[in-house]
Amino acid sequence: MSSAAFSIAFEGKPFDDGEIDIRDLAPALLALGEIVQSANKALNGDRADARLKVKATRESCFEAVLALDVSWLTDMLDVVASHPDRMTAAKELIELVFKAGGGAGAATIGVVQALKFIRGKKPEKIDETASGVSITVNNTTIQMEPKAFQLLQDKTTRENIEKFGNKTLGIEGLDSIRIDGGADDEPLSIESRDVSALRIPEPGEDETETNVDHVTLWLRLLTPQFEDGYKWRFSDGGERRFMAEMEDTTFLNPVLAGDVTMSANDTLRCRLREEQEIRGGNLTKTVYVEEVLEHRRGDTQMRLL
Repeated sequence: MSSAAFSIAFEGKPFDDGEIDIRDLAPALLALGEIVQSANKALNGDRADARLKVKATRESCFEAVLALDVSWLTDMLDVVASHPDRMTAAKELIELVFKAGGGAGAATIGVVQALKFIRGKKPEKIDETASGVSITVNNTTIQMEPKAFQLLQDKTTRENIEKFGNKTLGIEGLDSIRIDGGADDEPLSIESRDVSALRIPEPGEDETETNVDHVTLWLRLLTPQFEDGYKWRFSDGGERRFMAEMEDTTFLNPVLAGDVTMSANDTLRCRLREEQEIRGGNLTKTVYVEEVLEHRRGDTQMRLL
């Protein structure tokens, strides 16, 4: 088992006497616990269990000293001893999520500080290497460790960070939250205005993901098209009927010139390219005939023998 202590302080006039309403504190600590649990799950999988505990408080603001324990399963102890770099211990887990960084040079920062820097913007450039990841936004670059970048992309961890921001930064009278990982680390400060930076941005209309598949099939021709801009209609012999754009000019040009005749029920062996595109939550699919490999004419007469 590995352990690490860190603290969370609620700063603002209502907390100057070292008190906080339990209705505000409980949801905040629960949300914080969910962050470390999801981060542990993302990095250690089912090989380790993470638990967050409250230890003590201080004056001048409300500050809770927290203890994070990461316990490895019995059958993983040999792996931890032999390959400690494959597991993420408690102190490292805290740093990966909450490290503030120096803000200059090659100093790395944690997930929350990276979200404050990005503020929902789309990075201009991301460079990944085995030793680190650099992210550029508005011509300014930050550095992250590979594991921290992994957490930055982990959906559950991001959802829990957003939940933590919603539960804490909206507390009445709160100016900021300070998370301190130890005397040697710079405290991470999260201000009320940072709540939007911690949210998962909605997919933008200009953000497009495309999936491309290639397949070779026999297709039954239902409707050929001889004008530009019109799609051909096919059946795959089953229930699927679809439209496709004909890209094979070697096949198409003789058809358009009248040198090759086409009719319904002709069969084509085609190499297809299927492109799936998701844009702003809308899913579309376009099929292209890249090459006609073989053309078989449909039967026009009955066979008597």
